[in-house]
Amino acid sequence: MKTWLVIVSVVAVLLGASTGVGFWMWSDTKAELADTETQLTSTEADLADTQTELADTEAELTEIREVYPPQYFSSYNELEDCIASHTPIDETSGYFRACLTLQEMVLADGYIFSAFKDIDNTHICEAIAGDSVYWVWPDGTIEWMAFR
Repeated sequence: MKTWLVIVSVVAVLLGASTGVGFWMWSDTKAELADTETQLTSTEADLADTQTELADTEAELTEIREVYPPQYFSSYNELEDCIASHTPIDETSGYFRACLTLQEMVLADGYIFSAFKDIDNTHICEAIAGDSVYWVWPDGTIEWMAFR
């Protein structure tokens, strides 16, 4: 009987010790799981932010591709429609400033448009449409100049 009591006591001590070790390991695993869940939540938030930024960047890229690289006008009608949508331009800041403003608006639409001063210090706006070169004025007037 004493032998059984000793065996039962030893088994009880071993079970108690192993349960303590098991509980300690379980506590560490539970803490690691909580940390991992926190990291996952943070990573998911970062992913959502990155996906939003990617969508914004793709939308911006689509807008850029619509106007870049700028092209010559394919026809006189295309030139006329574009110029009509941006003129007349107020010339109170000066004629050349009006030419540059028109140039900026036309470029934003994706077209090549020149605004410059020639050797006589004359302000000139030019555009190529189809196989012709045209002078363009900030009031919307378009005049054929030459074949290119």
